[in-house]
Amino acid sequence: MTNSQTVLIAGATGNVGGGAAVALARHDAHVVLLGRKQVTLDAKADWIRAALAQDGLEHSGAAIDTLVVDLADMGSVRHAAADALNRFPAINGLILSAVALVQNGPNILPNGHELMFATNVMGPFLLTQLLLERLERSDGLVLHVVAPFHERIDWDDLESIKKHKTGEAYNRTKTMNRAIAAELARRCAGKVSSVAFNPTFIIDKADKELQNRWPEGFMGLFWRAMASLFAKRPAVAGGPIADLMLSHEDLHGINGALFKLDKQRTPDKAMTDRELGTRLWNELVLITGLAPDSTRDVGH
Repeated sequence: MTNSQTVLIAGATGNVGGGAAVALARHDAHVVLLGRKQVTLDAKADWIRAALAQDGLEHSGAAIDTLVVDLADMGSVRHAAADALNRFPAINGLILSAVALVQNGPNILPNGHELMFATNVMGPFLLTQLLLERLERSDGLVLHVVAPFHERIDWDDLESIKKHKTGEAYNRTKTMNRAIAAELARRCAGKVSSVAFNPTFIIDKADKELQNRWPEGFMGLFWRAMASLFAKRPAVAGGPIADLMLSHEDLHGINGALFKLDKQRTPDKAMTDRELGTRLWNELVLITGLAPDSTRDVGH
């Protein structure tokens, strides 16, 4: 029997998103894999089915669907959101785990936006807003996969185009992720729950394409060393995500919370700074082309 929960996973072909997809499927959830390429999504769906079969769950009620979206392309995001609303009557959960760390920037897209900012911040924000009413109807949970890195927001260079250093630009997007998670929690309290989730350092060392994904130069050496010493398997993050999505007794009670795997932590400065959250939210409404009254505001 299929679990009644339908969960969309942006970044489902990555380490954290993939781990979450497997864990949710093991609980018979309806899992929708989001990614840029249909062939990659199909391969991931087949891999999940194989993992279930290996566990003796090949006849489980898990349903696995795919949805193509390029989070760096706002037209693609709008198309994917419309497709999701047409295909899925209920959307109980949205996992935002897509991430880009791209060197040799700024990398300016045809739409004029910087690649890491568009992928890590703009696209997930727009997708959430476009699905928000359906999530509200389903008493849904939005789970923002975050990292603890902090970088000051430069309001005159929000996308890190004028002064671009890869590490700083990436960390700035991660700071924004936590601020948005908290701001969504404040604006939608009682309707949609929003949490930030720090998966720690997750790497699928069995990934045959892993060697092609490491950054160049010193940054690549650093990440390789970190992976060798500290990386955990995708299942380490996937289990707690599935528990939050499917088994938590009081989703409204954890609205605005920060989790490090299965432990709830005290929200950091990026999450508690209301001025930061409000200003960033309003900036994103403008640059994504949303109407100001199309998003929730609870009187900041």
